[in-house]
Amino acid sequence: MEKILNGVRVLDFTDAVAGPYCTRYLADCGAEVINIEMPGGKPTRRVPYFHRGQSAYYLYNHCNKKSMGIDLKKEGSRELVLEMAKASTIVVENFRPGIMKKFGLDYESFRNVNPSIIMCSISGWGQEGPSADRMGADLTTVAESGILDLTGEPEQPSRIAFVISDFLGGLNAFGAICAALYRRAVTEEGEYIDISLLDCSVSVLQQAVAMHVLSEGKVEMHRSGRFDPMNSVRGVYKGRDGYLAISAYTDVGFARLAELMEKPELSKDPRFRTNEDRLKNDHALAVIIEEWLGKFEKVSEVAQLMQSYRIMASPVLTIAQVVDEDPQLKAREMLKELEHPQLGRFRFLNTPLKFKNTSASVERPPVEAGEDTEAILQDVLNLDRNRITELMKQGIVYGNRQ
Repeated sequence: MEKILNGVRVLDFTDAVAGPYCTRYLADCGAEVINIEMPGGKPTRRVPYFHRGQSAYYLYNHCNKKSMGIDLKKEGSRELVLEMAKASTIVVENFRPGIMKKFGLDYESFRNVNPSIIMCSISGWGQEGPSADRMGADLTTVAESGILDLTGEPEQPSRIAFVISDFLGGLNAFGAICAALYRRAVTEEGEYIDISLLDCSVSVLQQAVAMHVLSEGKVEMHRSGRFDPMNSVRGVYKGRDGYLAISAYTDVGFARLAELMEKPELSKDPRFRTNEDRLKNDHALAVIIEEWLGKFEKVSEVAQLMQSYRIMASPVLTIAQVVDEDPQLKAREMLKELEHPQLGRFRFLNTPLKFKNTSASVERPPVEAGEDTEAILQDVLNLDRNRITELMKQGIVYGNRQ
């Protein structure tokens, strides 16, 4: 099937996670994403873990993209990029504010050559405000958003195991770009999008922010470790071979759980009658639940039993179990084998975007830095081999012919 963003061309000046995550979504949907890589390639190509010279950090965010080697510090590179922009739809960058302007490649420069172009800038703190010039990445923006203050055990905050603000930033950028594409189709006008990792992180704290605002600061959400601070039973409970996530916080749900545990009297116990009561006695209730879980060999067995009682429950899976065993992910084709030049047959994460009448999927593994330079210059700018050779000799571009 045709991909939903076929015909869209993207100039990708991003690195790290947020920007590449956004442009990977665009590429999965069929956009022609041209990775602009300075000499040496994207810095994340050199971030561990490595296997056969390939960076795990780099691999998954750069599927389906082309690579054009260009030295933005060389005289003549700006003009070349602007020529590319004339034939492009979208520009995405995640430098610190002001860096693209130093290269002479800010929104005004692109708009002067292509009034309908869409440009998206992704940064830690946004393009404006007192913190705009600060360096910022996932850990620091998550810390200042309030998310870390809500994460971990009551005694101390805990680092989150993945770069949540980067992923939130990338997804919000993808959504904003798609909205701008719709407006462009209707009005033929371009747009400039300013995405802040801090903004994106704060945007998901709706309940915590609402509690503070509505109570005028008298009630605050707090860290509660493996149990939900607002609802019970809702959390992670220990079984014989691992942990089980249970969500049975409604009175009806808890009554079902009590019946399943053959302790129906618990739903009438003054300590556990309502959600508020259960919250006050969360740890005592956890002891009862975990004692019952200990009767089963496997938490996966308990999860199936709970689902049959219409109680939400899932085992806490390891990454190995998720990748190698989960039948739902296999059915959804979330891991797709591709042939990689150095790695051979290799499983890549597929896109979660599923369409009925069009398609989105991973089709091509990441390529070497500058691998598509010559083809891009020929296809996009119609340059002949002599002109391309001249650009390479000047050091403005580089590619496989060098």
